[in-house]
Amino acid sequence: MANAPQAEPLLQAQRVRARILVWRQQSQWFDVFYRVARERRGQIALVILIVFLFAALLAPTLAPYHFAEQIRGSRLLPPSWTYPFGTDEVSRDLLSRMMYGIRISLAVSAGAVAIGLPIGSAIGYSAGYIGRWVDAVLMRIIDAMLAFPGILTALVVLTVLGTGTREVAITLGIAAIPIFARLARGQMLQEKERDYVMAARTLGARPARIILRHVAINTLPPLMIQAALYMAFAVIAEASLSFLGLGASPPTPTIGLILNDSREFLTLGAWWFVLVPTAALALLLIALNFLADAILEATSPYVRNK
Repeated sequence: MANAPQAEPLLQAQRVRARILVWRQQSQWFDVFYRVARERRGQIALVILIVFLFAALLAPTLAPYHFAEQIRGSRLLPPSWTYPFGTDEVSRDLLSRMMYGIRISLAVSAGAVAIGLPIGSAIGYSAGYIGRWVDAVLMRIIDAMLAFPGILTALVVLTVLGTGTREVAITLGIAAIPIFARLARGQMLQEKERDYVMAARTLGARPARIILRHVAINTLPPLMIQAALYMAFAVIAEASLSFLGLGASPPTPTIGLILNDSREFLTLGAWWFVLVPTAALALLLIALNFLADAILEATSPYVRNK
């Protein structure tokens, strides 16, 4: 009886492990997430992204100041207990501005993927499954989109739509369509000749059902990896467009705008003004690339069989 209290935690741990095993067997998504969370790079990525998401979503509550608030007598102050990230050239708190800036960067990158992934995948799946003239026409359109340099496409779209974070997200989403379309088409060409697709055709399943219920599930891992990589690219692209003045307009804080404002103060000893947005951008890119690597490891058949 004396060992009963000690055995109870062990029994609970065994029940939790058994429940996790059941969930992994029942849900492919949970199994992938479980493998990502167990991989070292996945753990680093999840910790960084959770911290960034937490700060971004709760920026209006957690930020010490409004992103546009000017604090009298606090121009270009170095990091301190009062201002952990220092202040900028017009006496604004950099911590508050970075929290809002990360919020915008994550929103733009997620919006770009939300536009490019479904549209590009639908085009690629349709072209790969139907083939013949449909494949030829759709792929020539995709090739034409890829023929234009990315910066030229961005300039044209932003000229038509105007500047702003929403417009940047739409621009990057349009640029992502051919990337996801070619990847989805390649995956479809591999999968449509497999036995389970032939069996579904024999049973009379319609093409839309075969694509959505069977092929899409097996081709999602490469698309997920590409989505994580494109989010990293979209963060850089948003910062670059904001740096060039084609993104959000001041005083809206973005990482690119903060870097643009800090250029002339680097030689004046305001090192924190450049270091803070650069470090935030680097951490975000590292997290997204680590997440892509972790998803690759989690979905690899050589790893899944272990």
